[in-house]
Amino acid sequence: MKINIVEIFFSTAEQFPKNKAIVFEKEEITYAQLSEKVQSTAQYLTSKGITQSSKVLVFVPMSIKLYQTVLALFAIGAIVVFVDEWADLKRLNKALKVVEVDAIVTLKKYAWLTYILNPFRKIPIKLGIPNTIKKANFELVKVVPNSTALITFTTGSTGIPKAANRTHHFLTEQFRILKQEIGAIPEDQCLITLPIVLLSILGTGATGVIAKFNQKKPEKLDGRAQLKFIQQKNISIIIASPYFVEKLTSNNQLELPELKQILTGGAPVFPELAEKISASFPKSLNRVAYGSTEAEPISVIDMKDLVQYKNLQSTGIPVGKIHSEIELKIIKITKNDIQLNSNNWQDWEIQVGNIGEIIVAGPHVLDQYYNSEIAFKLNKIVDGQKIWHRTGDSGRLINNELFLTGKCDQLIENGESYISTFLVEQQLSEVKGVKMGTLINVNNQKIIVLEIEKDAIELEIVKAINVLNIPNQKIEFVSKIPRDPRHYSKIEYEKLKTLLNTKKNS
Repeated sequence: MKINIVEIFFSTAEQFPKNKAIVFEKEEITYAQLSEKVQSTAQYLTSKGITQSSKVLVFVPMSIKLYQTVLALFAIGAIVVFVDEWADLKRLNKALKVVEVDAIVTLKKYAWLTYILNPFRKIPIKLGIPNTIKKANFELVKVVPNSTALITFTTGSTGIPKAANRTHHFLTEQFRILKQEIGAIPEDQCLITLPIVLLSILGTGATGVIAKFNQKKPEKLDGRAQLKFIQQKNISIIIASPYFVEKLTSNNQLELPELKQILTGGAPVFPELAEKISASFPKSLNRVAYGSTEAEPISVIDMKDLVQYKNLQSTGIPVGKIHSEIELKIIKITKNDIQLNSNNWQDWEIQVGNIGEIIVAGPHVLDQYYNSEIAFKLNKIVDGQKIWHRTGDSGRLINNELFLTGKCDQLIENGESYISTFLVEQQLSEVKGVKMGTLINVNNQKIIVLEIEKDAIELEIVKAINVLNIPNQKIEFVSKIPRDPRHYSKIEYEKLKTLLNTKKNS
């Protein structure tokens, strides 16, 4: 049994040495070449003082060198600390307060930043990645299954980000589940926008092709250019955010005979978008995965099935049947931490079909955070030897299928029931001229907020929305609704509230 996650990669490299492992811009590397680089990089890092359990910030954008470095650190038993490349200095500062790192590894062209930027200056060991490294004897470090391999940070928009503690055991379980779900084979060319997913592809013999676009400016993503790239590289699988995939649909005039699967997730996919994707790529299997940093996937739905759901206001957004290795409960919604008493779940579980918080447990569900008792108390429920994860999402179960109704903290109380902003957003998405819209509660006032097309007429949109009977006291138009930086598909509600308050006071 493989314990260190890097063992899966080394084993795959022995099976498929000549297969391309990663393609990035004009660079490409085979599994054998990458394996050699990983081993020599491990030796180099060891020679510079990196030891087992050293916490190493890898400040490298998605590239061949990123995976060369991450796999090398796994190989010597060090802990990889990863912050997304779109992260700003404020986020970096918060992250490094949670995890005090021992070293930073970055590209030579960024090395000077480690001496002038506050988050980096106090880090004791600062290393670049040499272009050529002498080959030396290599020995894989033995690790304990529950030892930390990787620390990543959630995208929480307020407070200190939660540090997801991904152990070697968790990563191997996550790889096993993703391998089954994605179904990549050694002949596949997989276009990937998410760093952790590409790491899983490196255990299949398939090729991970890194999509090139500026993650700090996703709104400038050129769908036409991406489609040409997909065609040139004979891409057979696309794994990307809904925003990325939607950009491809609006420009799809090209034949893509090799494309057999699109898997998206990380943000809601409404039937309208699912229909658009299905129409643009009719020959591929198009699916939506529901999950989070702590549990991926929880469920998966075929877009052809998603399109069939029309009356979402009475159900929620369908996300499919629960994954076979996931346990799921729907419980009462509360902002407080949950401690089970002698009644165990009797005080918390709600009637099937009602809206509540979604909680999950299973082998690929993260059961701990790094250096944060508060995050653990608020997001986990201890149930004997089992740890349940609170997703923070609301939803309901109907005939063993899961339907989402949005974030728990964005539900708006309406008498004895809730108004789901999630479902309001779906209604607004169908209004002609609306790019994105939501319902938000600001100072006890329900406000519909809209970002509209350039040529849209506000008065006509207001008339169309009034017909929908969405409870509100006011309709506000903004130039841009803040979106999450990772997927550029979800609304950042706290930033939107700040934007509205600023607008009101200006």
